[in-house]
Amino acid sequence: MRADPPPSRRTAGNRLLLAGAAAVSIAGVLLIGLGVSGALGGGAAPAPMAARQSRSPAASPKDLPGVRASKVAGPMRAARPTAVYIPSIGVAAPLMELGLDADGAIQNPPFNPPNLAGWYRYGPVPGQRGAAVITGHLDTRTGPAVFARLKEVKRGAQVQVLRADRSVAVFVVDKVEHAPKRGFPAKKVYAKLRYPGLRLVTCGGAFDRQAHSYEENTIVYAHLAAPYYPGR
Repeated sequence: MRADPPPSRRTAGNRLLLAGAAAVSIAGVLLIGLGVSGALGGGAAPAPMAARQSRSPAASPKDLPGVRASKVAGPMRAARPTAVYIPSIGVAAPLMELGLDADGAIQNPPFNPPNLAGWYRYGPVPGQRGAAVITGHLDTRTGPAVFARLKEVKRGAQVQVLRADRSVAVFVVDKVEHAPKRGFPAKKVYAKLRYPGLRLVTCGGAFDRQAHSYEENTIVYAHLAAPYYPGR
């Protein structure tokens, strides 16, 4: 199963297809394609880029105090994201960098460990201006994965992204969208924002056994509400 490719351009030496993005899941495999997405069929998933992970995230993340949901903070300086925390649903996961495969689609995080999410490194860094994108699996063949409970996130919930300089970009959720695969809202997910934003994406809806794919995507939209620098 493939999506029709839209017009393309070159970005960082790779073929980056910007419009009409599609997200395809095969038995829980999440593949966010910037215009082109391919079913994995019987072959192996594209080899992920080397994961540059931080120390293990806290087992029980908590909301950081003093964060105002209505505030939109200015951009933070660039620093590589290393982990993502969503206290309201108990997510504390290391982040790996995701690039593009040979077809110009975002690579998948591996299935193991299941508690691993990926940041699209050709997009904005979480905390900087623009829509940073983090993806994760809904499940694996043996059980739930990192974003199994993403659909339970509520407006106003915190999403914390730990960064390599030890700062934390604290985002607040604006809305959660359940979009059909054939109507993936690419322009909103990869929007050119004037403020630091974040999108979390996974599969959702019913599983179509005939198509071997989930019928929807769950997408969380958030804005940067506060930068946090431990020790300051």
